[in-house]
Amino acid sequence: MTLQRKLLLGFALMVLPTLFVGVQAIRTNALERGTLETLGQRLARSRTYADVEDAMFNQTQVIWRYLGGDPTAKQEFPLTVQVVDFRFDRWTADLPPDEVKLADAVRRIEADIQAVAARVFQLHDAGRRDQAALVARRELLERLQPTLASVNREIYRQARELSVQGAVAQMRSIVEAKRRVLWATVFVALVAGLVASWVISRDLARPLTELRHAMAVVGAGDLEHTIAQAIVSRSSDEIGDLARAFARMTEQLRQSRAQLVQSEKLASIGQMAAAVAHGLRNPLASLRAAAQLARHRVDAPAAREQLDAIVEQVDRLDLRIAHLLQFSRPAPFRPLRERVQALVDGALAGFAELLRQRRIELAVHAPAALPDVQVDPMRLEQALTELVSNALDAMPEGGRLDVATRVEPGAGGAGGVVVDVTDSGPGIAPEILPNLCEPFFTTRPEGTGLGLAIAKRYVEEAGGRLDITSTVGRGTTVRIWLPSASGEVAPQPARSIA
Repeated sequence: MTLQRKLLLGFALMVLPTLFVGVQAIRTNALERGTLETLGQRLARSRTYADVEDAMFNQTQVIWRYLGGDPTAKQEFPLTVQVVDFRFDRWTADLPPDEVKLADAVRRIEADIQAVAARVFQLHDAGRRDQAALVARRELLERLQPTLASVNREIYRQARELSVQGAVAQMRSIVEAKRRVLWATVFVALVAGLVASWVISRDLARPLTELRHAMAVVGAGDLEHTIAQAIVSRSSDEIGDLARAFARMTEQLRQSRAQLVQSEKLASIGQMAAAVAHGLRNPLASLRAAAQLARHRVDAPAAREQLDAIVEQVDRLDLRIAHLLQFSRPAPFRPLRERVQALVDGALAGFAELLRQRRIELAVHAPAALPDVQVDPMRLEQALTELVSNALDAMPEGGRLDVATRVEPGAGGAGGVVVDVTDSGPGIAPEILPNLCEPFFTTRPEGTGLGLAIAKRYVEEAGGRLDITSTVGRGTTVRIWLPSASGEVAPQPARSIA
C-alpha cells in the first residue's frame, strides 16, 4: 500500500488529523528536497575544487618540464595560470563564509607557485640550472606541495562534514519532527481510528529508522555501506524513493572518492616519472651516443655485437621511461574525424618486416563502408600499435594475426565501429585477464606493464571501450568499440588481405 492510500484510509477515519499530517508531509518533503539540493551543491563544489587542484598540479609539471629541457614549457606556463584563475573563480563563486579562509590559502599558494616559476625560469635562462633545480625542489616539493596537500585535506574534510554529516543531521531532525507529528495524530484520533493510526505509524517508522541508521553509517565515513535491500523492495512509496535517492548519492560519493584517490596516485606517479626522466634520460643518451661512436671505430665483430647490445638496451630503457611519462602525464585530448581503416593501416605499417621475420600470416578484413570516428588519431594509432605489438609478442614462433573491422551498435543503441585484433598464440589464463589493463601489471620480464593501460585510457577518452577475451591454447582477441562520428558513412573499398 502506498503512502497516498494510507493517508486516504486515515482521512476516512480522521479528517482533520490527516489534513494536518498532509501539511506536515509537504513541509517535510520540501525540507528533504532542500537538504538534497544543498548536498548536491556541496558535492559539485568539491568536484570543482578538484579541477583547481589538477590545474595547479599541471603548473608544477610545466616547471619541471622546463627544467628537464622542454623549451616550450615556459610559453605554456601563462596558459596554465589562466586555467587556474578560471577554475578558481568557478570554485569561489557563491563560496560559503566558512570556506573563504581556505580559498585565500589556495590563492596564496598559487601566487607562490607563480613566483617560484618566475625565479626558476630566470635562474635557468641565466645558465644557473643546478640552482634553478634546487630552488624548484626546495620550494615546490618541500614547501608548497605539502602545504597544498594540507589545505586540500582540510577542504575535503569540511566538504565531507558539511555535506554528508550535515545532511544526516538535518534528515534526523526531519525524521524526529515527522515522528512527533505521527504520535500527536495517534493521540488526537485515538477514539476514531486507534488501529489505523497504529498501522500507519508502524509502516512509516520502520523504514525511516533503517534509513536513518544507514545515513548515520554513511555519515561516519563508511561509503561502502549499502542501504538494506528490504527498504527498497518493501517500500514503493516516497520513503522507497528517498532510499533509492540516498543510494544514488552514496554511489556518487564513492565514485568521487575513488577519483580523488586515483588523482593522488597519478600525482605521485607523475613526480616519480619526472624524476626518472630528468635523472636517467640524459645519461642514457650520452651512453648511446658513446656506444654508437665506439662501434664505428672498432672492427672486431665481437666488440661490435656488444656495442649493439648496449644501444639496444638503452633504447629499451628509453621506451620504458616514455611509457611511464605517457601514462602519468598524458597530453591534451585533440579529437578529429578519422577513417577507421586509415588508423588500422597506419598501425600495421611499421610491422611488415617483423611479420616477415617471425613468419606470421596477416589477415585484414574490412567492409566496404564504415562510419568515421571522432578520435585523437595519434593516440588511437598508438593504442592499435600496442595491441598489434602484444599480439606479435605472443607468437614468437609464427602464427596468424587477424585484424577485422565492422559496424556494431553500442549498449545504448548508438552507432559504433569494432576493431578486433586476434592472435593465434598460447592464450591467457582466466585468472590473469582481469588484471591485464592495470598499470604496471605485466607477464613479460622485459615489459613495463603500461602498454595496455595506455591503450585502454586512449580508447575510453574517445568514448569507447576495450575488452579482452582469451582461450588457453587457441589465442587472444582484443576488441575495441568506438562510437561513430555524426554524419554519413564514408564509402571506401572493401578489403580482405590474407
